[in-house]
Amino acid sequence: MVPPLTPQIAHIMDHTMNSNNKPEKEPLTLDQLVKNIHLALGPDGGLDSEHIDANEILKLMEEYSSNATDWSKYTIFDHSRAYTRNLIDDGNGKFNLMILAWSKGQQSPIHDHAGSHCIMKILDGELEETQYEWPNESKNNAAKNTKDDDTECNCKSSSSSSPSSSVESSDITEAVQTSSSLQSSELNGNPLRTRKCTRLHPNEVAYIHDKIGLHRISNPDQGRGAVSLHLYTPPYQVCKTFEEKTGRSRMGGKCTFYSIGGHRCTDSSS
Repeated sequence: MVPPLTPQIAHIMDHTMNSNNKPEKEPLTLDQLVKNIHLALGPDGGLDSEHIDANEILKLMEEYSSNATDWSKYTIFDHSRAYTRNLIDDGNGKFNLMILAWSKGQQSPIHDHAGSHCIMKILDGELEETQYEWPNESKNNAAKNTKDDDTECNCKSSSSSSPSSSVESSDITEAVQTSSSLQSSELNGNPLRTRKCTRLHPNEVAYIHDKIGLHRISNPDQGRGAVSLHLYTPPYQVCKTFEEKTGRSRMGGKCTFYSIGGHRCTDSSS
């Protein structure tokens, strides 16, 4: 898939009439969005095919306007987790389209995407995306001691992912470990360098790929949950998570489904 042109965040404008003062067409439903994604990726697309343009997929995600009637049946919260991953469509093995239900004030660990393209649309509430450089980039750039707009970030992390590559893998949706619980002996290495931090509002769309960097998604609201729609192509089951203070990675953050098609999974390994 060809990465999209900048900007990487698309804003949806609320137009009720077009330039000819004619009524807009009927709003796109979630079911129609799924069908359109299947058509756009085609029978041989979706697996990082060069002929697939990410801008086309971004446009499809932009065209869908959040409607709780569509997505509420897929949105299952478990407030013992940072968030839940609720699968809507498996794309016949070419992609995964899912709803992520974010608990109050919770966040993901810093993670990569195992080579997958990720397009995220906010459906309800607000989320913050903090992008980071890869650890080797952070080390090289630390010596420069420079600042620019992209590295300024007011979205400070309240916690961080598990630090050591020797720790066994766990479900990536588990509540992340707080930095205060890390042992001093573990705090060695080079801190990850922040690229930028963005507050995302309902119906805004964002894109991330490993070529861009790592990221963390957080729900800054301590009083309410948030809901987002995610498209991953190709789908993946395992990714790396990273410790912000040291840049150390842990292989094997498992990307499990909490529900499939609106039905709770009885096996957590599903």
